[in-house]
Amino acid sequence: MRIKVLLVAGLVVFSQHVLAQGDGIGGDGHANNIAIEACSGCHEGAGADHQAEYNKYKDKSDFTLTIDDVLSIAKGTTPETYDVTMKFTIEKNGTPYLDGDGLPSLQQKRFYALQYDDTTEKFDNSVAFTSSPVSLGNGQYSVTAIAARFAPETSDAEVYAYIAKGELETEGMTLYTDVANAGKAFGYAGRYESTANVSGCEKCHGTPYMKHGYRAAKVNGLADFAACKTCHYDSRKGGHQDWQVLVDNPERYVSIHDKTSPLTNEEKQAYAYTANVMNDVHMSHAMEFPYPQSMANCATCHEGKLDKVLVEKNFTATTCKSCHPVNAIGKDSEGNPAEGITSPKKAPALKTIMSRASAHKKFDFTKLEEVDCTKCHRDSGSRSFSKIAHTGYAKDIYADANGTKYSKVVNVTIDSAFLSNNILTVGFSAVSSDENLVASTVFDSADKFVPTALVGLYGYNTKDFIVGPHGRDADKKRYLEQSVALPDAGHPRITTTKAENGTWEFTADLTMWKDMIDAGTVRRLEIGIMPGLMVDGKKVALNAPSRTFDLMANAFDDGFYPDIVKVSEGCDSCHDALATTFHSGDRGGNIVVCRMCHTPESGGSHLEMQSRSIDSYVHAIHSFQPFDPGDVNMKDPVAKMQYELHQEHVYPNFTIKNCESCHTAGSFEVPEQDKSLPGVLSASDLVEGRSIKNIPSYVSGPASRACGSCHRSKMIKEDKASELRAFNEKMKRNGYMVKNEGTGVWAGIVSAVMSFF
Repeated sequence: MRIKVLLVAGLVVFSQHVLAQGDGIGGDGHANNIAIEACSGCHEGAGADHQAEYNKYKDKSDFTLTIDDVLSIAKGTTPETYDVTMKFTIEKNGTPYLDGDGLPSLQQKRFYALQYDDTTEKFDNSVAFTSSPVSLGNGQYSVTAIAARFAPETSDAEVYAYIAKGELETEGMTLYTDVANAGKAFGYAGRYESTANVSGCEKCHGTPYMKHGYRAAKVNGLADFAACKTCHYDSRKGGHQDWQVLVDNPERYVSIHDKTSPLTNEEKQAYAYTANVMNDVHMSHAMEFPYPQSMANCATCHEGKLDKVLVEKNFTATTCKSCHPVNAIGKDSEGNPAEGITSPKKAPALKTIMSRASAHKKFDFTKLEEVDCTKCHRDSGSRSFSKIAHTGYAKDIYADANGTKYSKVVNVTIDSAFLSNNILTVGFSAVSSDENLVASTVFDSADKFVPTALVGLYGYNTKDFIVGPHGRDADKKRYLEQSVALPDAGHPRITTTKAENGTWEFTADLTMWKDMIDAGTVRRLEIGIMPGLMVDGKKVALNAPSRTFDLMANAFDDGFYPDIVKVSEGCDSCHDALATTFHSGDRGGNIVVCRMCHTPESGGSHLEMQSRSIDSYVHAIHSFQPFDPGDVNMKDPVAKMQYELHQEHVYPNFTIKNCESCHTAGSFEVPEQDKSLPGVLSASDLVEGRSIKNIPSYVSGPASRACGSCHRSKMIKEDKASELRAFNEKMKRNGYMVKNEGTGVWAGIVSAVMSFF
């Protein structure tokens, strides 16, 4: 079949209606009998199925668990010990659960008792009920702990139990459909109050928050986190010294884990810690996991309780070392060992921070626990913990120490737009709701407020840009992206015509795409503003506004495409201010603005076999597909270790199947072919020793790009070369996978596919 090709504004497009079903790859690697994707024919409701599986975990359990009685019998020994028997009842759907002696069908079941000291507010003497449950009839069972050092029912103590059954089909952690937790507090144990909030855990980990997939932090009958203390009690010896070694001396971490050189006695002493809740949570988030925001954002977990956290009694080496490495022995720019070098995503080394003050230079950093910091750092002084260490809020997100976000203080709005003779004129403004935090005069300072204008052209009435503002012309100039802080910015298409009194006006020349507009290929565009507010030389987190403009109506069309991603209750639940994690703060609050750079026209620049399009990119990131594997020196043991550790991580909901953690309800099905453009998938990287190799760049469909991203990530991480090729073949058979060779392939496929609609 002959296909007529037109050159329109530098883009090669197919003008003829192409035939239906075909293999999607011609002999020259270009379009040949392209067919739209047929994924929804077999996978209709696949997104709802994913969510339904997660909902079985988070929805109300069919089980109820009740602790009925605790009875201790003293033993005639010195010191006196007790045999403790706990009676409990299990019901399922309101009827007694009868499972015979030992409850053999329950996949998880544990029972504990724990003592509490109201003076020190510490938990200790954890006791596990190790006997098999004995059926007492009518759904009631009993378990016994032998030789406990206390009688829970007559002490300041608690008892705790959990059960779980019904393993779910999830990757990552094992989750269960039916989970029940129960507790009972005696004496002063009922007065315990944590300085952390379970709601903080739920921001990232979902509701209800259940560690390990079945152990709840909020348990009826117990204070928040009290159930966690049954394992993470306040005298438990920590067993994850490797978390500290990982950030303190990565090269040493490698030798420990490949078992060529285990921890020495000196190292065990240096890295010794108590595995209480604070240490294990701080260390795992600050050292082991890629925590998605600054650990200095104490309010994420301690909101409303910072006055109890950031006080002098906590200004100790134990607290500081729970987040900070001591030495941080990394490598300098020339590859030589050097102290004080940590990843920019990790907390800086204590030796680096403390050595800035002359009074600290006399310290022995191997014995920081012996230093009494409160001699100088008193709550009543100018060098208090909260003033010199942490306010509890990340400074690039919050405008003060009271939890006021810059994004709540500064509001940027796109106020006007009109098109005349292919020239789009846009007006926008910025205001501050609190002059004490951000003075309005800052908006007239080109070095304090540096807004960037973006204009993206939607293609074929879809949600995707056929011309992204971040693309470049033949002279390497951005198509439609430019700082507009000052008039006459010198851009070939964007010109600032006004910048005063907190208002701006700029023009965007669309002549380059006149033929596409006249043909109806481009009917709408998106206007975006990245508001670059500078504080202490750094861009702070603001919301980037955008509005859709209808070229035919010459008016805004704010209802063109509904949001499919939640930002404040989705992205920012984990990231607090999304853009600060990956870019700079002026890109926040609006996924549409992210999409203006993350367009389907390009392959993933850091993610192999993925598209730069935001759906593919984000799915791959949250599947923990490593960035730039071809740039990793696999002969460097530290680089190889970091690469392997990264891909072992799991989405914080314990499975990627909770689509609604990011998406609005019902917006995560197979993409509609007429609402989303084809996308470019990048080629595979060359990684030494890997089975996956020589996968070319392809142009593929929206479902292959978006839904396929998670599936490809799994195969890439597991190096399943045959599965990956079979998956791509399936995408080709049920749609198209066209080699992205030469100029204009993507544009040609776009035209061919969209001609069906």
